[in-house]
Amino acid sequence: MDGIVAVMVVTKRIMNAFREVDATSPDRARTKAELHIRSRVIFNKLISRGVIKQVSGDRYYMDLQAQANYLRRRRLLILVATAGVVIIALIAAFVWR
Repeated sequence: MDGIVAVMVVTKRIMNAFREVDATSPDRARTKAELHIRSRVIFNKLISRGVIKQVSGDRYYMDLQAQANYLRRRRLLILVATAGVVIIALIAAFVWR
């Protein structure tokens, strides 16, 4: 569980880095160094999901619509996972009564 929370925290930091400098369109793209981003794995995940987009060279920006879709899907996944755990716990409680 700590790993999941750590990934969520780093993801949020990366997204905030783009928002803080308004790197939300191709003409305002920045480098990873300018954004102070070190996490390659999570950064690359955001690129593969279309949240972060690369422009010329090593410059990137955050697509706000893709970010909103990504966050919506993530919230839904968390909700479904939580509901699954609750259902399993309720079934276990009734079975082992």
